[in-house]
Amino acid sequence: MEHLSQHLQTIKQNAQDFQSRCQLVDRFRPSFAPDDGAEIATLISPIISYYYTTKVFVKRQPHQDELGLDIYGNPKTNPYIADRLRNEAAVLQFIAKHTTIPVPEFLDLWEDNGLLYLKTALVENGVELQHVDKSVLSIATARVTAQLESDIFPQLRRLRRNFMGSPNPELPVIPPRRLWEWKEERIWPSITIDTDEYVLCHTDLDRQNILVDPNTFRIVSILDWETAGFFPQEWELPYWTANGPREKHQISMEAKCGEITTFDSQAPSETVPLVR
Repeated sequence: MEHLSQHLQTIKQNAQDFQSRCQLVDRFRPSFAPDDGAEIATLISPIISYYYTTKVFVKRQPHQDELGLDIYGNPKTNPYIADRLRNEAAVLQFIAKHTTIPVPEFLDLWEDNGLLYLKTALVENGVELQHVDKSVLSIATARVTAQLESDIFPQLRRLRRNFMGSPNPELPVIPPRRLWEWKEERIWPSITIDTDEYVLCHTDLDRQNILVDPNTFRIVSILDWETAGFFPQEWELPYWTANGPREKHQISMEAKCGEITTFDSQAPSETVPLVR
């Protein structure tokens, strides 16, 4: 196998570490074509599974057998996972068509054994912002902030709608992850307004979802668009500036109350829930 970049070496090591702690049998492995390259790593978890080759990356929805049962004997869930993968497919194609923002190239979306699979080109270069050496992390974060504010956000904010949710209006509304719990079954209302003030937001721009050049800290790619959609501009929280989960949680909690109110304040006559 060809030499792996720092990013791919990290992926491989993380997958091996995880599988040593959580050994699930994979009964739903996707088939890869010769052009997809050699397999680098596989991470099978109870909530989602990842497959990496030298050319492509596949996310797979978990089977109920993998999710298992909670402490009360009830089936566990990964809320909205199928529609989150459908949404990410729609967002990646939409961004590629309308912007120059670096994102993984969408390749395929399919269903097999009742499970959804999302396939993209593998982003090989760069390192996750969270893995930048601590001695230069503040510099890297400042440069990422500058690029987001001067290039990425202006492009996203030129993409506007008068309704909340996915670029694909046939999909249900999936709000930012901070607004729902792991047993969530809520159907979120499709909110429409008179003006096109909702802009495209990633909604989870933390350091693990931003790949940067390890020397210049320029953004190489932005990953994981599962919960992206058209929302108020201020819903794009500065997670990439958070130094650890506690700071990210604090940022979320400060914003969550007002965001939930946006949905809760909608009377049934004003909204039309999208049910799949």
